Amino acid sequence: MKLRPVDFATEGVFVAGLAHSPKTLDETIAQAHAAAGRACTVLSQGVIMAEGIKSEVLKTRCIGCGLCVEVCQYNAIELDDKDDLAVVNSALCKGCGLCASTCRCGAITLKGFTEEEILAEVDALLC
Repeated sequence: MKLRPVDFATEGVFVAGLAHSPKTLDETIAQAHAAAGRACTVLSQGVIMAEGIKSEVLKTRCIGCGLCVEVCQYNAIELDDKDDLAVVNSALCKGCGLCASTCRCGAITLKGFTEEEILAEVDALLC
């Protein structure tokens, strides 16, 4: 918060003025300039690279309990209207793994951190 005072938890969203906390008019204007500057740095990039570590849902295991939706801090998971299964919005997902650790039926995995990959790393360390 102190290092990036206008950044929000969701990347590409910035907060300024009274949306942040009670402030004077001068502080609000200064923070608005800072938020506009941060937004310009994002918009000026030709291509935005997203991180590869994202959650993915195995449809065959998901029972639609909604626990992952409740714990996701980035609102990246929703229950599909048709079949009540979890769906990950990969643009919003930050790959924190909270949903994967909460999923009781093991339907959510992080790309690059599947059980097989972690066990292979442990085996490599022990050999």
